[in-house]
Amino acid sequence: MKQLSSKVLGLIVLAAIAIVAYTIGKSMGTKANDTKLINNYAFVKNIVELAGLQVSGTSTFKTTNTDSSGGFWSGIKNVFAENTATVMVPYTAKYGVALSDSIRIEAADSTVTILLPAAQLLSLELHMDRMETSSRKGLLVFEEDEYFNAFQKRLYSDTKNQLAGNANYLQQTTKRIEQILTQYYQPLGYHVKCVFK
Repeated sequence: MKQLSSKVLGLIVLAAIAIVAYTIGKSMGTKANDTKLINNYAFVKNIVELAGLQVSGTSTFKTTNTDSSGGFWSGIKNVFAENTATVMVPYTAKYGVALSDSIRIEAADSTVTILLPAAQLLSLELHMDRMETSSRKGLLVFEEDEYFNAFQKRLYSDTKNQLAGNANYLQQTTKRIEQILTQYYQPLGYHVKCVFK
């Protein structure tokens, strides 16, 4: 009887081991297709920062006090008092979103909505070392340095205002940011919707 009880006990232990092994094997062998959404705000901020748009061009500004009426006295005035200046300065402008503002990421089903600040002109660099100037002065006009200093300040503010309101560059910036974020989330099976406020 002792042998029989040890055999039964051995079978029970063996059955318990088999059940435990089966349960562990089944849980380990099951493929889990859980894709986790990466809500890494720092990474998304880096992507957005790199996705900005950089444009280059030349800003031209001309000012004159000439009288173009074509009369005799306007011709005399132009000979003695004309002060015409033209400045052409190459620039580099960078567009993007202000990362100091908040970025929110919301996920629902297979759509990721990323709320970003509106695209804007982030920086403007005038390349004064490559500036080209030309001027025409009348015989009685002598102040040049003060005139050009005021002219350069006005050139910067006018160029900045013109580029900050350039709808084409702002639209290109938002499209570029949305395209790069879509490429980032696409392998995870998510559709990206960017909302710029």
